[in-house]
Amino acid sequence: MTETSSRAEPGRVTLVPEPARPAARGIPQRDVVRRVRLVAGPQRLALVRDGRVLREFAVGAEGDVTTAAHLGGPLLADVAPHSLGAVDLLAPDGSRVARIDLRDWVPEAEELTRPREALERSGVPDLLDQAGIPLRPVPPSELVAALTASPPLLTPWRRLPVAYTVLRSAAAVLAVVALLWAILGDEPPVSLWTAAASGLLLSTLAAAGLWAFGLLAGRDRGTGAPALRPLPAVPSTRRFRRTAQLRLEPEDVVVVDGLGRERRLPRGGSRGVTSAAVVRPGTATAQLELRTADGTPRATLPWALWFGADGADAALERACADAGLLLDRSAAPARRPQDEEHLARGIHSPPGRATVAAATWPSGLPGQAAVWQTAAFAAFLLMYGFLVDDGPAVTVALLATLVLTAGVQWGRLLWRRLVLDRPGGPA
Repeated sequence: MTETSSRAEPGRVTLVPEPARPAARGIPQRDVVRRVRLVAGPQRLALVRDGRVLREFAVGAEGDVTTAAHLGGPLLADVAPHSLGAVDLLAPDGSRVARIDLRDWVPEAEELTRPREALERSGVPDLLDQAGIPLRPVPPSELVAALTASPPLLTPWRRLPVAYTVLRSAAAVLAVVALLWAILGDEPPVSLWTAAASGLLLSTLAAAGLWAFGLLAGRDRGTGAPALRPLPAVPSTRRFRRTAQLRLEPEDVVVVDGLGRERRLPRGGSRGVTSAAVVRPGTATAQLELRTADGTPRATLPWALWFGADGADAALERACADAGLLLDRSAAPARRPQDEEHLARGIHSPPGRATVAAATWPSGLPGQAAVWQTAAFAAFLLMYGFLVDDGPAVTVALLATLVLTAGVQWGRLLWRRLVLDRPGGPA
């Protein structure tokens, strides 16, 4: 799982391991998927973003890390059935310095069920080898203790800013104090009422700004590669037809699912996509498998949903020819467990309503609590506003908060139910 390079000395070939890539994610993590990598060099392991080091480990007896331990093995499914395992980086004294959760570092992690497969596809063993870090399995007798340990995660994901959390918490406290004063005491001070209304509006505007930044950072800035969107011959949803796409870029194969989650697969190296295999053509389970040179499927697109309509097959053939990707029409299905193939097909099929609802509040952005809690506080402050001579500005602030929270979310819900996620006919 390495690439050859001659940058050490003229005439000398060295092996450079491929960087590990993050798992597929939507907003606000799409730019993370594109720009963050886990890389290694001699005596060095680093998390980088566009070449800038975010976190780095020195290797050796005098460094941060000397060995690594793989949490996997046949007992993992019994102890942690939903885990794909992890790799812990260990200090010279044996303490855990950081944990590499393999579910974060395999682009197609969501469709895998086998920890050993996840470890191999991540490329982490090659990186450890390049850095000079021996990797050993965690013995079964130590697995539970290792899983319950809580070392810092070496994760690429963007988290909710602390400043926003502090602002929203302060706004909620002010609102609670103002309401309790109005309900249990005398007329609240105008300054307290104004501060509570202003805090709710400011926290709402901050949340809107974080969402806007996430959307802006996650935009497809384009590389000139044409996007193949689903052209289904069977019923699908408008969301799926608008959102899902396949792009064959010069260095990456990019697959976006119906929720906007972007999977970026390399085109070089042993884990790179080298062919697009059409398997079981003409059957109900026909599909396009994006494969590595050894036949490993890294994305699976159900044929009827993506290429079933007239002209879709020809568009795929043109795109593969333009991108220099082999289109194999005589391939046998990849060898993998049936449940993994079922998961892989489902990820790149129209998402159901429950799946859409679960993905409405992505990690790293203000979520459901921020919306409905803030809306409830604003509504109660409006209801009790007759007790305070607060002036029109406070009323306007509270109404604006209600519109930006409950109003926007109800509008999104109606748009989803009435337009985006209604079953529709073929494209």
